Amino acid sequence: MVRTVKWSTILALSVLAVFLVITSLALAQPRMMPEDVFTPLTKGYDLMRDGKYEAAEAEFKTALSKDRYNPFALNNLAAIKAQQGKLKDAMAYLTDAQTHAKDYLDKYQEVCFTGGLCTGVKPVKVIGTESTIAKVVAENMGKLKAKMAATPEKPVPSTPPPMEKVPAQKKGK
Repeated sequence: MVRTVKWSTILALSVLAVFLVITSLALAQPRMMPEDVFTPLTKGYDLMRDGKYEAAEAEFKTALSKDRYNPFALNNLAAIKAQQGKLKDAMAYLTDAQTHAKDYLDKYQEVCFTGGLCTGVKPVKVIGTESTIAKVVAENMGKLKAKMAATPEKPVPSTPPPMEKVPAQKKGK
């Protein structure tokens, strides 16, 4: 009886170990972007290419609501913000994009230049062996840093000191 329990335990642990190895291998494989992220990214890119920046921004934000650090969405939002002259916002998006870009092995099909500064990208349903978006994000950060260095910030106007109140009887003397 004790011997049967011992072998049953060993068998159960062996099956569990094999299951864990298979599961970890399956999870380690690169996976394509989920459809609920991929679709708004491609729609947003097409809208951005057509100059419909507000609609494109909404699509990219939809993708981010499903995948918070998606570098394709963040990069394309940076391109839109740079086109609008909001360079600090663009840099914030690129900084977020750079954080996880190396983990995204999806390739891209098209590239558009928004305002000659940042490059927008359209993903495709093909997985590569290395991240292609990480290179684009790094290149865009370099361009944006150079643009920011060449564009001094507008000075903040100072506020004059409050005027001293003069009593009515002293006015005009």
